[in-house]
Amino acid sequence: MDKNTLIRKTHDGKPVFIAEIGLNHNGNLEDALLHVEAAAKAGADAVKFQTFVPELMVSRYGESLLKEGREGKPDFNTIEFFRKLVLTGDDLKKVQRRAIDSGVVFFSAPFDAPSVELLESLDVPIYKVASSEVTNHSLLGEIAGAGKPVLMSTGMSTIDEVSMAVDVLREHGSGDIVLLHCVSKYPVPSEDNNLSRIKKLAETFQFPVGFSDHSRGPLAAMGAAAVGARVFEKHFKLREGYKCPDAEVSVTPDEFSSFTGDVRIMIAMMGDNEEDSDLPDAQTARGARRSLYASTTLNAGHVVKKGDIVCKRPGVGIPAYRMREYEGRKVKVTIPEDYLVREEYFE
Repeated sequence: MDKNTLIRKTHDGKPVFIAEIGLNHNGNLEDALLHVEAAAKAGADAVKFQTFVPELMVSRYGESLLKEGREGKPDFNTIEFFRKLVLTGDDLKKVQRRAIDSGVVFFSAPFDAPSVELLESLDVPIYKVASSEVTNHSLLGEIAGAGKPVLMSTGMSTIDEVSMAVDVLREHGSGDIVLLHCVSKYPVPSEDNNLSRIKKLAETFQFPVGFSDHSRGPLAAMGAAAVGARVFEKHFKLREGYKCPDAEVSVTPDEFSSFTGDVRIMIAMMGDNEEDSDLPDAQTARGARRSLYASTTLNAGHVVKKGDIVCKRPGVGIPAYRMREYEGRKVKVTIPEDYLVREEYFE
């Protein structure tokens, strides 16, 4: 699938499924390639990674600032943690090639300007804005400046913050924008999913909307589909028991395949809201509803009076609610008892 097909699907209201591999490759190229292949076989339309420079991700004083509110002893543990999860530019080029060969779109969420530059050297077709970066307007400007479509998660963000981010993306020339409802908890308790916000995002911004799902099981995504989400992002891991950063909220290939199937079922159940066309129970109506029938033989020249016409099944003729229209009308041909009443039988 190419990026044009992916974006067109979002506008056509068809579901798009993204396997968020993120950091689950553990910095290992071979595992990254295996994730791509497995995601493609499981029904993903796209695979999403994360690209960053560890030193630009977090301050060496981050731990003391969070605990004490001021700089204390430098701590490089978090930086070193992220350093082990980095894929090089050459690695990403190989991952991208594997994605293309597997028929899925490869893209990434950059966390700094050098990472945008790296992804541009690969000519990625789409960018992802992680929830943590919604208020990082300088990064948004860099991403938007590439002129590519942008998927933006909205976890941790107020509607006003999302609105400011959208303005920055537009001002700097981004392509299509898709907003993903997201709750930045891992995993999300059922009562915190706040799926009604999906409709709020769609109504406020008039963009295609989706759901970045951090919950367990299929129910949240099915609910998201019911309120209008059509892009679905789910953390993905190679197998059960595979150790990786987001293992707790990640699904296996079999679970991802079931996830896509459940969402498609819900979308099919919701229908298209066109109540007057192709009613699914139209055939049932033919047998169960009533039409107009002659209660007795009505001879030619007879003027129909009350009781001459009755309502019976099947409902294959003139609807029952039109019965009074025929009282007082003259019959021009004989209508045998229990025959269907037809308009051509009357003057």
